[in-house]
Amino acid sequence: MIQRISLLLPLLALLAACNSTPTRQDTDPLQQASAISVTLPGFVTTPDTTLHWHSELLWVDDPEGRYERRAAVLQQALQKELERKGYRFVDSDRQANYDVLAVAMLGELKNQEDVESFFRLYPSLAKPAKGYGRGTVLVAIAPAGTSDIVWRGALEVYTDPGKMPLAQREQRLQWAAKKILGSIPTLP
Repeated sequence: MIQRISLLLPLLALLAACNSTPTRQDTDPLQQASAISVTLPGFVTTPDTTLHWHSELLWVDDPEGRYERRAAVLQQALQKELERKGYRFVDSDRQANYDVLAVAMLGELKNQEDVESFFRLYPSLAKPAKGYGRGTVLVAIAPAGTSDIVWRGALEVYTDPGKMPLAQREQRLQWAAKKILGSIPTLP
């Protein structure tokens, strides 16, 4: 019995030493994200899997078109990330295996009940961050020509769109694309 306890003590000490302390990066709200994705059995990919944009990325609650450029940059970042993973985009849904649909918004997802009920994903950052808003990106993938979603993902991040320089904002949109599409398999 004493021998077992003496063997457990170094193990417990090692486990206690593995306790992590937050780093500057962990506490920076702009480095935090809450991502969730769901993959259904119908999402089967092969090296020749092709994708098609069902429509341009929709930026919800932007009646004045203030975020059109950001929507285009985000859609391009999502497409580049999928292409980096080996997927090819085609011009026609008749040539595609899957359609891709993406939505972005500022504010909390719970304020957009129709979008929330369509995607049925609820990413949530732990707590408010002083001086930062929230933004959400949602992506869905369905077999071409259908509305049967086989993959969907959501990402919530802190935002400060008025304070961040353009180049940094675009880099952040690319970072968000990688985070939200992280669970999609890379093709061989």
